[in-house]
Amino acid sequence: MSRLNEERRVECDGFYDGAHGSPIERGIEEIEGKFEEKKANLQRDAVTNQKRLEAEIKHLDEVGPAVERKVQAVEEKNGEQQLSIVLPVVVVILALFAIISEALLLAPAMDILNVTNEIAQLFTAFGLAAVAGLTFHFVWESFISEAFPNIWKVTIRVVAAMLAFGLVVWGILRGFQVAFAASLNQNPLGDFLSGHPILSSIFFVFITLATPVIAATATHYGAHRMQGWWEWKTAKRKFEALSKRRAQAVKELEAQEKALQLGLKALDEERKQWKSVYSLHHDRGTKHGAKQEPYWIVIAKATFAALFALLAAGWFIFFISPFFVLFPVVAWWAAFLYYRRQWRTPSRIEFFDLEHVQFVIPAKDAHAADRPVGAFGRVRNNKEELPE
Repeated sequence: MSRLNEERRVECDGFYDGAHGSPIERGIEEIEGKFEEKKANLQRDAVTNQKRLEAEIKHLDEVGPAVERKVQAVEEKNGEQQLSIVLPVVVVILALFAIISEALLLAPAMDILNVTNEIAQLFTAFGLAAVAGLTFHFVWESFISEAFPNIWKVTIRVVAAMLAFGLVVWGILRGFQVAFAASLNQNPLGDFLSGHPILSSIFFVFITLATPVIAATATHYGAHRMQGWWEWKTAKRKFEALSKRRAQAVKELEAQEKALQLGLKALDEERKQWKSVYSLHHDRGTKHGAKQEPYWIVIAKATFAALFALLAAGWFIFFISPFFVLFPVVAWWAAFLYYRRQWRTPSRIEFFDLEHVQFVIPAKDAHAADRPVGAFGRVRNNKEELPE
C-alpha cells in the first residue's frame, strides 16, 4: 500500500520506518515517485482538456469567417447594416387587406357564376382574388429567381396573362352591372356611367386588376425582405454565438494553463512538506522507538468489550434463551483476537501511538506504571501459556 494512500499518514510512515531501521532514502524515494505520478496524472488531464479547447478554437476559427461573410452578404444585398422586420410585416398585412377589399368588391358580381349566397359570394371572391394575387406573385418570382424550370416560367406567365385578361373583362362587366343596377334604382350614377362608358370601364378595370397586382407586389417585397431579415438574423446570431464561444474557449484555455502551473507548484510544495514531515518522524522513530503495552491490557480490553456488549444487549436476553449466555463469551473472544493482533502487529497508525516518549523531568512515581495489576499482572507474567 502506498504511503500517499488516503488511509495512511506520512508521519506514521516515517515513525514506523525509523523505528524499524528502514533507510530514510527509501521513504523519500517513494514520496518522490508518488508525487511524480500525481504530476503526470495532472499534466495528462490538463493536456486532454487543452487539446479539446484548442480543437474547438480551431473549428471556430474555420467556421466564424464563413458566417461573418454571410452576414455581410445579406447586409450588402439589402443595402442595410441593421435590417428591420417591421416594414415588411406591415406591407404584407396591407396586401392582405387589399385582397379582402378586392373580395368585397367582387362579391356582388358572383351572380354571374350562379353563386347567390352572400357568404359563399365572399368566400368565392376572396378565393379568386387570392389566386390572382398568388399568380402575379409567381410571375414576379419567375423574372428574378432561377429556381423555376423554363416550362414552369412559361406556364405561370401564360396563366397570369389569361387571368389578367379575365379580370379586365370582369371589370368591364362589373361596370355594366353597376350602371344597370343604378338605372333600375333611378340613381343618377346610372346615367353618368351610361354616358361615359369608356371612363367607367377604365375605372372598374383598374380596381379589378390593379388590386391583385399591388397585393402580389407587396407580398413579393415583404416575403423577400422577411426572408432576408431571417437569414441575416440567424447568421448574425450564430456569428455572435461563435464569437462568444471562442472568447470563452480562449479564456478556458488560459485558465487551464494557469491551473496546471499552480497545480504543479502546489504539488511541489506539498512534496516538500511530506518529505519534511517524513524526515522529522523518521528521526523520532529512530531515536525514541515504540513501547509495547503490557499483555494484560489485551485481556482487560477484551473483558471490557464483553461487558459493554452485555450491557448493550441487556441482561434479560438470558431469559429469552439459555444459549444467549454464549453472547458475552463470543464478544470477549472476538475482542481478544482483535486486540491481540493489535498488540502483536500494530498498524502504522497504531504503532505511532506507542511512541516511547522521553521526559526531561519524569514523574516521581513513574516506575509504578510498570507494576503488575492484580490478576492481569499474573497473566502478563504467564503470557506464554495463553492461546496463540
